Amino acid sequence: MAGTTAPPAATYADELHALIAAGGYWGLAPDWVPRLGWAALTRAVLLRIETGLMIECVPLVGEEQ
Repeated sequence: MAGTTAPPAATYADELHALIAAGGYWGLAPDWVPRLGWAALTRAVLLRIETGLMIECVPLVGEEQ
């Protein structure tokens, strides 16, 4: 992504899309994550990802925040 310029993202979904489009996601994913066969990046997929991340952020009973 170095050396490229883009307008600021309007939403988190736009940011995520820009990150994936630029190939930045793979720098965050471990090598065992498959690189092929992913779902098309649609609003429904992004909402499902957001929901999963929100669930992961909720502390479990007895867990510190």
